[in-house]
Amino acid sequence: MAPADVSLNDIVVEAADIGIFVLDAERRIVKWNAWMATATQKAASDCVGRTLAEVFPESVSPRLQSAISEAFESGSSSLLTQALHSKMLPLRTPAGFELIHNTSIRPLGHRPYSSCLVQIVDVTASVHRERVLRARQDARYRAVVNSALDAILTLDAEGIIQLANPAAAQQFGYSPEELVGRALSPILEDQDEWSEIWHGLLKGDVLTRPIEVIARCKDGSATYLEVTASRWRSDSRTFVTAIFRDANERKAAEAELRGLNLTLELRVAERTADRDRMWRLSTDLMGVLQLDGTINATNPAWTRILGWTECELVGANLADFVVPAQQAELRRILRALGDGTPPEPFVLQLCARDAGARWIEWSAVASEDLLQAVGRDITAEREAEQALLLAEDALRQSQKMEAVGQLTGGIAHDFNNMLTGVIGSIDIVKRRVAAGRFTDLSRFMDAASVSALRAAALTQRLLAFSRRQSLDSKPTNVNVLVGSLEDLLSRTTGESIRLRVELDHDLPFAVVDGNQLESAILNLAINARDAMPDGGDLTVRTRLAELGAADVVATPDMKAGSYIVIAVSDTGVGMSADLLTKVFEPFFTTKPVGHGTGLGLSMVYGFARQSNGQVQIKSQPGAGTSVELYLPVADSQATGDADAVLATHGGSGQRVLVVEDDEAVRMLVREILQELGYTPIEAPEAQAAIRILASPEQIDLMISDVGLPGMNGRQLAEVARQQRPALPILFLTGYAENAAIRSGFLGTNMAMITKPFAIETLSAKIGEMLTTGSLRIVD
Repeated sequence: MAPADVSLNDIVVEAADIGIFVLDAERRIVKWNAWMATATQKAASDCVGRTLAEVFPESVSPRLQSAISEAFESGSSSLLTQALHSKMLPLRTPAGFELIHNTSIRPLGHRPYSSCLVQIVDVTASVHRERVLRARQDARYRAVVNSALDAILTLDAEGIIQLANPAAAQQFGYSPEELVGRALSPILEDQDEWSEIWHGLLKGDVLTRPIEVIARCKDGSATYLEVTASRWRSDSRTFVTAIFRDANERKAAEAELRGLNLTLELRVAERTADRDRMWRLSTDLMGVLQLDGTINATNPAWTRILGWTECELVGANLADFVVPAQQAELRRILRALGDGTPPEPFVLQLCARDAGARWIEWSAVASEDLLQAVGRDITAEREAEQALLLAEDALRQSQKMEAVGQLTGGIAHDFNNMLTGVIGSIDIVKRRVAAGRFTDLSRFMDAASVSALRAAALTQRLLAFSRRQSLDSKPTNVNVLVGSLEDLLSRTTGESIRLRVELDHDLPFAVVDGNQLESAILNLAINARDAMPDGGDLTVRTRLAELGAADVVATPDMKAGSYIVIAVSDTGVGMSADLLTKVFEPFFTTKPVGHGTGLGLSMVYGFARQSNGQVQIKSQPGAGTSVELYLPVADSQATGDADAVLATHGGSGQRVLVVEDDEAVRMLVREILQELGYTPIEAPEAQAAIRILASPEQIDLMISDVGLPGMNGRQLAEVARQQRPALPILFLTGYAENAAIRSGFLGTNMAMITKPFAIETLSAKIGEMLTTGSLRIVD
């Protein structure tokens, strides 16, 4: 390797935002970069030539040592994540807190391996965010559990109670503290029955129907309970959550009903004492019915819960009040009761007078030619369960999409920093060549490479999915845009596919980024082409859709209103229902290995959502696929490109404070400012900038990166405004949220430009800010 290459490699390793060190065959450190020196507070000079055990006598993880040995001996690479292998090395953040990290180990060269590369990645922030999110979720879960009227217990795989809500304490007579850590089995009367149920639960059985158990309370009394339970897993551990409902009232009612059926005197007592006591006071529905479902008698709870009067109920058939979907179920239950086979407790949905419906859980017994029935209103529980399921599903989906969004956003930020150095360096070289200044050009040329354009392209695709791409949304004539793509689509899809473009004329304009819409349509057309290997029909249609409140119930992120719909339909192989649920997930593809990245539809989804629209997909195996893009209608038609031509502004020695933690970007901005005639003052981080701001030194403008370590750029701006209220502030960012978010981010006399940027863009923005008294600009 040439000396120049070695020097460049050393620069890259030292500038890397990860820890890097290299061991030789004797396990001695031969390279120890600046990141490692900062995180360990041990300089390279103190580490090179020594083993890890010598550098950290008591703090090196045996698993890390084992992974390094495996790399040298077998050539295997390892990734030790913080979740499974914490504290590989004693690392600290600049603030002095424990640095949570992932560690990768791989051999270098060829067998026999003479060296090993170890890389450390800081995941402290993401782990802390995950912990905060989990704490919030736990808080919501505990709020639901603690407010429940039923007893709720969570048990581990050994049957030991790990969580008990207040209702459980009231139900069993123990305090929550006494229940936690206690085995549930000894509290139950029939331990053999519970043991059988428990083993089934651990195997994955779900108690969807309540099972009756008898529990012995702390004071020795027995209580009847109905239990439902299911197994779940967390962090490779198995848990069971069981819900116990007080069945004493129902048991008492059933026992009394059975007893009253023994003799005529008891049946008479049912019509008197029951109406005087439990019949009228019970909060549960109680009724006497004939075997065909005709209602003979009802208690007042029917009127309180359903709204129907006793006169409307008595003489009518129960089927008149059961929802149509459960009519067949009601007939089956009545037949079973008539045959003398008492069913398990069953649930029917009854129509209420107010046009609603209530879920009622029934227990019924037959006596001669009559049915005695008790029903409990479980509507609230059903709605709460459904809401909880929807919330959990939404949370899982949000976490999944947000996780990938954070990943792609971070990659894009790093790539755009690189592009800033590339484009800016080229601009400086062009200016110096034009001016006849040829010295020191190699320093800027080395910063540019052919990979820059490929990196920018990948950044745009990733950001489109992660919804961190800045869109230039404006009123756009969708019909003109689609028509202009017809020739390109025809050439892209090939001769075996018939292309049809059907435009709904007189469409209003849509608010959308035209370039991104072209990319999305082309992406969908390519997917359609690949789904028709033997040829077929590809149709692109446009239409206007008016969506009311009922139309957007299933998509809460959309608002009712007018939308332009662009449908891309094919007659290809189609997809099954289970595949449709995954098509917008990143990196999911139905194409063979090597023929698809899995980012295409994810990019379309991210683009549509950031454009305040939505994507809907319909498909059946063998019947083709149709993807519809919904885009909001513009309030007014496009008025043409209003962007003004940027003019390069020259400075006259104004002093500009540059706050940027990336050394290459800071160097670039410094050089640009000097080229433009300004006097730059540099600060590598917020604290250094604050010290300069607190000094009497004149500062005419502050340029700050948004993503500074520690205190971010916006927080620094607040401190700066306290010391210098009139100071103009220009933000630089490697990724930008949509304009609405950025407008809320910026204050008076603040502006923002995104990396990479041209010298003319920066010059024009600086000129505007130094010549305008009060503005808020978003580029």
